[in-house]
Amino acid sequence: MNAALVNTHSIYRWLAGWLLACAFCAASAHAATPQEKLFAELSTWVAAQNNASPEQVQITPLDARVQVQACTDAISFDYPFANHDSVRARCAKPAWQLFLKTKLAKAQNAVVASHALIAGQLLTEADLELRPDFAPVTGVFSERAPVIGRQLKRALAKGQTILAQDLENTLQAVRLRQAMRAGEVITDANVERMTLQRTAAPPTVWLGSALPVGIRLARDVQAGQVLLSSDLAESRQVVVAGSNLAAGQMLKPGLLKLEPIEQDKLTRTHLFEMSGIEGSELIRAVRAGEAIRSSDLRPAVLIKKGELVLFSVGRASEFQVSIRLEAMQDGRMGEQIKLRNNESGRTLTGIVSGQGIARGM
Repeated sequence: MNAALVNTHSIYRWLAGWLLACAFCAASAHAATPQEKLFAELSTWVAAQNNASPEQVQITPLDARVQVQACTDAISFDYPFANHDSVRARCAKPAWQLFLKTKLAKAQNAVVASHALIAGQLLTEADLELRPDFAPVTGVFSERAPVIGRQLKRALAKGQTILAQDLENTLQAVRLRQAMRAGEVITDANVERMTLQRTAAPPTVWLGSALPVGIRLARDVQAGQVLLSSDLAESRQVVVAGSNLAAGQMLKPGLLKLEPIEQDKLTRTHLFEMSGIEGSELIRAVRAGEAIRSSDLRPAVLIKKGELVLFSVGRASEFQVSIRLEAMQDGRMGEQIKLRNNESGRTLTGIVSGQGIARGM
C-alpha cells in the first residue's frame, strides 16, 4: 500500500479520536454536579406537593462544607416535620441524607411582550400580557395601563419582560381636530396624534394608540383639546332594528334605534349612527333588536322601471326646469338610468337623486 495513503488514514484516525475526546470533555464540563441534580429534583418534588411551579421553589444554599455525593439510586424526598419548612432527601447507594430548607415564592404579575416588538413601536393593549414573575426586578410593571401608549426604546422578543428603562419618557396622546358634542362617535378622521412629556401630561390623558370601534364622547369637547379618559363614554351603542324588518325593506330613522352592545361582540361592520342609512335597503330579514351591519345593506332601488320620474335640470336657487319622464330601468342612489319622454319619444340620461327623482347630468 502506498505510504502516503497510510499516513493519510492515520491522520484521519487521530483527528477523529481527538474530536471525540474533545466532545466528551465538553459534555463532561457541562454535566450537572450532584448538588445541581439534587436541587433540580427537589424543586420538582416540592412543586408537585404544593401544586406550584418549580420556578416558585426557593432552596436555602447548603453550607460550603457540605459536599453532596452522587446517588446511584433515585433520591427520595419527604416532609419530616409538620410545618413543611424542611425537606429530607435520602439516598440508598451510597447511604446519606440531607435536610434542606425550602419555601415558595409568591408570584407577582409582570407585563411582558405578547409578540415580538420593534424599537420605536407605540404599545397597545394587544402588545402586552400579564405573566407570573417569581423573581421581579427593578422597573417591572405589574399592570398594563402605565405601559399603554408608551414608545419602546429597543426591540423585545415575545414573552420578554418590559421594564421602565425600555420605554421612552414621552406619551402618545390624541387631540380633536374640531369641536364635537357629547354622544358623537369619534373616528380617526376627528383626531390627530401628538407627543407629550410624561411630566407634563394630564394624569387622566387617554393613551390608546387606536380609537376603540364606535367610541362616543361622554361630554362636549373643544377643538385642539387633548382627549382624556373621562371624555369617553363607557358603553358603545349600535344601530338595531326597532321591529322585524323584511329583506328588501328601505330603512328610515323610525324603523331603527340605538342600543348598547358588549365590547367583545363589537366589530367594524356594526353601524354606530343612524345618519347616512337613509336610502339603503336590507339584503336579509332582520329581527327586532338585532344589530344591523354594513354588510346587511345596499343602496335601495329608488326608481323602478316603468314609473314616472321627476327629472330636473338646473339649480332651484337659480333656474330649474322639471318634467315627468318614464324610467326605462331600475335605479339606485347615484346611478345613471335611461328616461323617456313619452310625448316626444326622446330618451335622456339622468342620475338618481332620491325616491322617484332624477337630475340631469
